[in-house]
Amino acid sequence: MISHILVFLFSILFFGNCASPGFGPKGFIYTKTKIGIFGTGESSKRRATSCVHSVLGLFSFGNASLEFLKSRSKIQNVTETNWTTFAILGMYANLCVEISGNE
Repeated sequence: MISHILVFLFSILFFGNCASPGFGPKGFIYTKTKIGIFGTGESSKRRATSCVHSVLGLFSFGNASLEFLKSRSKIQNVTETNWTTFAILGMYANLCVEISGNE
């Protein structure tokens, strides 16, 4: 039983920062944040979100670029940009970009 606990603690310490969203505050066990990056205060009719992911800090994939989001949602005038982050035990993390705007 003690060996299982030691393996678990070692895993947390070893993998603790492997998968990280890269921005904002980071919790050792769990992270979930939303960070406002840009806003004009104007109303918007469209919203789009895209994420990038990291697994164990070994594999990263996804496209959350502003150009990708604008083309996918047909937003021409961006009125707000937010980042949301999520991470758990350094095993998995993501960073999502959410934009709002109008055609």
